Amino acid sequence: MKMVKSLLLGTAAGLVAVAGAQAADMPVKAAPVQYVKICTLYGDGFYYIPGTDICLKIGGYVRGEYFYNYGSSGTNGPMAGTSGMKDRFDGNDFLMRTRAYAWFDSRQQTEYGTLRSYLQIGVNYDSPNATSTSFNANRAFIQFAGFTIGTAQSFYDFYSAPASSFFGPPSSDTGDGGLKVFAYTAQYGNGFSATFSFEEPRVMGAAPLNGGVVNTQLGNPLIGTTFDTDKAKIRFPDIVQNWRVDQAWGSAQLMVAAHDVSGAQFAAGGVGTCVSAPNAVGTITGSEICGHPADKVGWAAGGGAKFNFQGGDYFQFQVNYAQGASRYVANTQPNGFGGFNQFNGQSLGFGLATDAVFSTVTGDVQLTTSYGVNAAYDHLWLPNFRTSVYGWWITQRYSDAANLALCSAQTNLLAGAVTFGPLGLPGTSGIGACNNNWNQWGVGSRTQYNFTPWFYVGFDVIYSKLETASNGAVVTYTQLGGTAKPTALYGLTNQDNYGLRIRVHRDIVP
Repeated sequence: MKMVKSLLLGTAAGLVAVAGAQAADMPVKAAPVQYVKICTLYGDGFYYIPGTDICLKIGGYVRGEYFYNYGSSGTNGPMAGTSGMKDRFDGNDFLMRTRAYAWFDSRQQTEYGTLRSYLQIGVNYDSPNATSTSFNANRAFIQFAGFTIGTAQSFYDFYSAPASSFFGPPSSDTGDGGLKVFAYTAQYGNGFSATFSFEEPRVMGAAPLNGGVVNTQLGNPLIGTTFDTDKAKIRFPDIVQNWRVDQAWGSAQLMVAAHDVSGAQFAAGGVGTCVSAPNAVGTITGSEICGHPADKVGWAAGGGAKFNFQGGDYFQFQVNYAQGASRYVANTQPNGFGGFNQFNGQSLGFGLATDAVFSTVTGDVQLTTSYGVNAAYDHLWLPNFRTSVYGWWITQRYSDAANLALCSAQTNLLAGAVTFGPLGLPGTSGIGACNNNWNQWGVGSRTQYNFTPWFYVGFDVIYSKLETASNGAVVTYTQLGGTAKPTALYGLTNQDNYGLRIRVHRDIVP
């Protein structure tokens, strides 16, 4: 009997244990999962941020580039600073660059329309100088109810240099670095719009930031380095207005800009005691008693168009004319080093890039006249194989008074300067041969093959020509410290350069 009772109790315990185990193994109802939802309001690649009505698109790219015979900077080019000396010591013939950017585009519908914020951040570094590594945000803006606020592209720009070239040939395009803007765009329907914008001033020339006005009383403008800038502080932004149309056939734009180009103060003169002298970077320090020339406002005007053709081909162009606002003709080059320059053995070519010139010789601020044209044609051989041909031409023209002031300064010896000797000095040309007007032009062609829509390899060849200031003169060049080009007599002649750029580009996220 006890045996039967034990058997029954054991069986019951086993059944309870099995039932408990089965209950423990049964799935527990999980909390609902909120999956990412595709947002179709703004095109491909947008997703709703979970729990919000904000749509977000994330993208980016990695790029490797290789330059030959284009100088030490893939941005400034072969006729900038020491890259133009063309010897075995100064500048570099070969350059490697790595660039990587990530961007974030968020959009949300409001009662006032779409609210958009956009951020693009990344790194860029060139060899062999490790200090050239830079981290930056070349786009960081908000768009709302017609306003664009932050760092974006200038609303003066139309022609897109990077659309047709891996290089950055001289143009008004600010797309790579971006500019700070505060703009309002009015949409009129059928593709017509107009934008009014306050923008970060475009200043021409070398350091300091607000350079671009040359005071020849301070000495001889230097070749390929800083020169004697003496501009009033930044007092108000550049003012830009455009009128634009975008339709199926293409697009077109007219634009104007105003730019403060006033001089700061005379290097000598005025009432009472005046203490004024160049400091380490060529700018002046001293008392405002020195006085200053009349305030001046420079301006620029331009127009451009892009025509789309069957099969994906297109043609784009832009023309610009400026007085006292040279960077609206050439933004990237020659900004940052005061002009173009290049040596070739015992010959030299140069062109000073300025917004204006003033001194007691001119009596006031003499605006520099600049104008130029950019054009490009892009042809698709296959849907994933394309070639472009592009070209540009820019010039600077100085008034008689401005040229006389520059030439008078260029008779003074100064390291790194071109010096015109007095008439009759053996082996040199006199001041009568001095003429600071110059031209710069070039052509190029880029070919690109896309292995996928988001991975391509291509190359770009470019030819640049500098039609030098004071062509035909023989001058003394005084050696600049830290460079190898010796003090000697050089003939001023036109200069040219060929360059090659190879690019491998992969979009991380399209």
